[in-house]
Amino acid sequence: MVSAQITPETLLKKTPSLPKDSCNISRADKETFVQQVNALLEETDNEITRLNQEIDKAGSTNEERARETALKQMSQQYGMSEEDIAKMKNAKNLSAADKQALANNMMMKQANMTMDEAKNLSKLDDAGKKAYAEALATEKMAEVQANPTQYPVNNTGKNMQALVVEQQTLTGKLSANSQKIGNLYASIDNDPSGKEMLRKIDEWHKKLMTMTGIDYGQGKQMDSLSDLIRNEQVKYCSKFTPRYRAALRQHLALVKASIPDYRQLGAINAEMIKMQYGLVLAPENAELGGIKAVNEYLGKLGNAFKYNLFFPEEN
Repeated sequence: MVSAQITPETLLKKTPSLPKDSCNISRADKETFVQQVNALLEETDNEITRLNQEIDKAGSTNEERARETALKQMSQQYGMSEEDIAKMKNAKNLSAADKQALANNMMMKQANMTMDEAKNLSKLDDAGKKAYAEALATEKMAEVQANPTQYPVNNTGKNMQALVVEQQTLTGKLSANSQKIGNLYASIDNDPSGKEMLRKIDEWHKKLMTMTGIDYGQGKQMDSLSDLIRNEQVKYCSKFTPRYRAALRQHLALVKASIPDYRQLGAINAEMIKMQYGLVLAPENAELGGIKAVNEYLGKLGNAFKYNLFFPEEN
């Protein structure tokens, strides 16, 4: 039996909704919710691992083909002969002189200069480098005009350039979304008033513990401390839980909006791998980025009760 494909959308459909009141939930209901989220987290973790393994497997089983494709592209880019390609395949056995000669040949084909000349070029000032570049461009243009059939249009290179531009655009957009998401939670976690409330709760709790076990008539003082602790816990949850729930809602909206971009980026990466190395990845690998985004959301969702320090039934 073939299992249904896991996508970000199918995972989000399984995601439990937040309880209506996170500050007045029973311990049992909280644990049930957390268990549901953890089960879904485990499913996404397993799928992420599986997809990564599929990508690694595709690379390892097609290593030879990838190497051949890379060498072929180098041959086209640098005008390398079959003899040069053969040498590249056995680079470990080449002498230092042979390696230098091969490098010189590649530089001559690409830039009409040797490696030593390239080193000397790097020592030129900006004006010298500009003059050389202009001269080289003029020379290349003249060669193309004189022998156009020797310089065919490299459509693969043009397509690759377009893919790189789109890849960078999508990566920048998704990185900006990730930054927004991080800021949503950082503003809550770094609120100094929350740290102060926790400090007071801890101080009162320690004082209460010193009075426990021996009765010296401090019962009223202990009750007073217990009330202080409970009231501060209620204030703490009431102040920060609504902010955390709002962050979760914004986080979820950003994840949903970004799924098409993650999918498109995955498809672009797969196409670039195919063009560069001749490797064909399964279409489902394009879902990896979106599934990771859902996984990160689930991690935050599982902490929906992080500011709830008490349970009504334990009052």
